[in-house]
Amino acid sequence: MGFSSVAQTNQRQANLDKMVAISEQYQLAVEDLTAGRYEIARQRLEWVLSQDPNFPGASQRLIEALAILYATATPTPIPTETPVPATATLTTTPDLQPFQDLLDSAHAHLAEGDWNGVIDTLINLRGMDPAYQVVQVDRMLYLALRQRGVDKILHQGDLEGGSYDLALAERFGPLDAEANNVREWARIYHYGSAFWGADPKTAVYYFSQVAAAAPYLNDGTGWTAIERYRAVLIQYGDKLASQGDWCNAEQQYRLALSIRVDQAVSTTADYAAYQCNPPTATPTLTPTVTMTPTPTITETPAPSWTPEPSNLPPATETPAPSMPATVSPLPSETILPSQPVNPSPSPTETTPPPVETPTPPAMPSETPIVTATPTPTPTETATVEITPGPPPTKKKP
Repeated sequence: MGFSSVAQTNQRQANLDKMVAISEQYQLAVEDLTAGRYEIARQRLEWVLSQDPNFPGASQRLIEALAILYATATPTPIPTETPVPATATLTTTPDLQPFQDLLDSAHAHLAEGDWNGVIDTLINLRGMDPAYQVVQVDRMLYLALRQRGVDKILHQGDLEGGSYDLALAERFGPLDAEANNVREWARIYHYGSAFWGADPKTAVYYFSQVAAAAPYLNDGTGWTAIERYRAVLIQYGDKLASQGDWCNAEQQYRLALSIRVDQAVSTTADYAAYQCNPPTATPTLTPTVTMTPTPTITETPAPSWTPEPSNLPPATETPAPSMPATVSPLPSETILPSQPVNPSPSPTETTPPPVETPTPPAMPSETPIVTATPTPTPTETATVEITPGPPPTKKKP
């Protein structure tokens, strides 16, 4: 579509250049006729008719030139003394009223804003006499072509026709800023259309500019610049998504949604956002409480020991010492060591009770081990009676 448009524009430009060249040659031919250069005027007019046989006024001007060239008022000289009569010169006075009528009609069309009427009337006038009121005709042609070109681009959707009219107007004078901007918008719109469907990224670049400056500019198909911009954003997002570039694809979808809300596009944008930033597994922390028991050491006091008085009764009458209620007897396997006989003035000898050795507390660690401290078992006190004779035997408790 874009390449065909460029070819058509080039063809129109070539036709325009040809028309301008023909008009220039015709105008020069008229000037040559006025200056009496009839042969040069004939050559110019013949070339004009060879390029455009229906060019207005060219045939009539050529007839005038030929009539003057081939008309002779000088008779063949006779060899006598009769003086040669002067050469007669044919002169014609053109009727300028039809030209003025056409010029007045062009002014009326210009006041009404009928740009087509102005251009058609002035082209007709210029075909009849290119030299008639050249300044006025050029100025009116410039205004009419400029206004018609801007109107075609902005309101009729004829971007190519409007650009062509502005190019013609530019031959009569420089365009103003507004006309230049309008023509530039049409040019960028055409560039974006050339990349439509083929290169969405480049199309986004061009249509983003037109959508910002002239959002409702269209090319006669009903597609405005803002809608084309939205469509190519979605195309570009789809292309990025197919390449796995989900983050940039989401940006394009969001831009399209900022122009107009679309549920389908919104769903696609959400999916692209999910693919761009997928959720990660969050570890669950389970608190572990470690109970460190505090070892408790219970000290059992040793049983009190009271020395026997010196006047103890005989051993046969001495009862066994009573055991405390909290003291467990020694196991049967325990045998008390023998006591050496040590005669003393006292008739009895008492074995002192064992001394308790305290167990040091356990040092705490990461996983303390509580060691139960056994309760010391008191040793039963035995009373040995010293009698003459054999040594005393060991008594079991």
